[in-house]
Formats: sequence, C-alpha cells, structure tokens
Amino acid sequence: MKAAIYIRTCKQDKAHHAYNLQKQEQHTRELARRHGLRVAFEHVFCDLDYPGDAPPGCWTQYDDQGLTRPALSALIHAIEEDDVRYVIVRRMDRLATASETLTNLLHFFVQQHVQILATPESGTTANDLSESFAISILAPVIRYDTEEEQERKAKLRTRKIEEIERLKDKIIRLEAEIKELEA
Repeated sequence: MKAAIYIRTCKQDKAHHAYNLQKQEQHTRELARRHGLRVAFEHVFCDLDYPGDAPPGCWTQYDDQGLTRPALSALIHAIEEDDVRYVIVRRMDRLATASETLTNLLHFFVQQHVQILATPESGTTANDLSESFAISILAPVIRYDTEEEQERKAKLRTRKIEEIERLKDKIIRLEAEIKELEA
C-alpha cells in the first residue's frame, strides 16, 4: 500500500515552527517504518509557512488573501491518482485547523479509503486546542497502532473478558456456598 507524508509549518505559530520540517519528516518516516510502510520521495508533501486554516488550492476557486496550500493540493491529487492509502502526519493539526477544511478532508479520506497515521502522543495535547479540534473531526480515520499492536490489544482484551467471566462464575459458586452455610 502506498503512503504519503504531509508536513507543514506556519510562521505565525511559533510553538510548531520550533518543531521544524526536518524533525517532522524524521518523525513521520519512523512512524511509517513502524507500520511497515515505505514512503517514496515524491510522496512527501511540505507546505512551508502556511497557516492551518488555508485551504488546498484544488478545493477553492480563489482565496481573498491569495493563500492556498499547494502541497496539500498535491497530496489530494496523489491520493486520487497514485492510490495512496495512508497519510502520515506528526500532528493532526498539521492537516488543517479550519472546520470546513477538516470536514472536507474527513469526507475525502473516507471516500478514498485513506487512513491517517499519527502517534498517540499527538492526541494527548489537551492544552493545544487546534490539535484537539482536528482530532475530534478526523477521529474516524486516525490510526495510532500498528496491526501487530492492534492484534496484541485484541488478544489482551479477550483474555481479560475470559478472566472476568471466570471470576463471575467463582462469585456465583461462593454465594451459593454462603447460602448453604447460612441455611
């Protein structure tokens, strides 16, 4: 399956600008490797100094400020043309911070059967409202765990359910014994 990386910085967002493009790409490539994916050079998309509320140019006829994100447009075209099935981002708000763009991306990703890969720590930034907002909209297509991790968690869940059932049976037997002793 083909995967793509999307990275973005914004000159107005000093907190994210510190986490520069090179670090974002390193992080997302490690995430791709962990999920057993390879990302071709042509599938790394970078918008340098674009705000998260700027739409992709391919989805808008014009922008009052003349500001649209060319790399996000290129990513959308790659998904449509190259059959990209995974989009890897360091943080969800790298994709967008505007509700209309986030909603459109969610619908597009669902239609194209695209999953977003991100790190779990991206979802723990309670102080970052733009990150939390992006996660709340894109949640249906976010994937944090590898397939092996998902299988391991499913097995653990099954074992816990079985243990709970055994404990319930034991409680029923002990309650029956107590009733016998009281009689």
